[in-house]
Amino acid sequence: MERTAQMDELLRDLTSEVTHVYRWLAERAGINHTDLMCLFYVRSADGKATPKAISQHLGLTTGATAIMLNRLEAARFIERHPHPTDRRGVLITLGPATQETGLLQLRDYVMRMNRSVIATYSDEELAIVRRFIGDMLSNTRDTLRQARHDKGALLPADTGEETA
Repeated sequence: MERTAQMDELLRDLTSEVTHVYRWLAERAGINHTDLMCLFYVRSADGKATPKAISQHLGLTTGATAIMLNRLEAARFIERHPHPTDRRGVLITLGPATQETGLLQLRDYVMRMNRSVIATYSDEELAIVRRFIGDMLSNTRDTLRQARHDKGALLPADTGEETA
């Protein structure tokens, strides 16, 4: 098998398994996968998440985002606060239910789960893995952002290369 196809298959399998972990975690908390991705985004935004930024990050319409935020607020997973510089705007922060359910401890769980695997690699090998994952992440984000901007399909134009 050609090396791009091999890497694609491994990445697809890893992504699938990680998605299963996220879905399991969301089920335990009584929310759906998109809700969980919203909470992860709010956490990473460091108190600066706006509904518009959440909508753009998740690729949802403003209506779907409003429904999701209302649902998460009613369940106390998020809180809305006045925006400090935009009197009509709001900032979204994590609510008490997020902490109570242990949702955001996934990072600790995954770190414990993978610690023994990571320990088998040298610092030099891990540097290569970090570079590879970082490059793939940037490429994936850029490609998706461009596809959303162009309102086109995610599939690139035919370059004459065989794809899996």
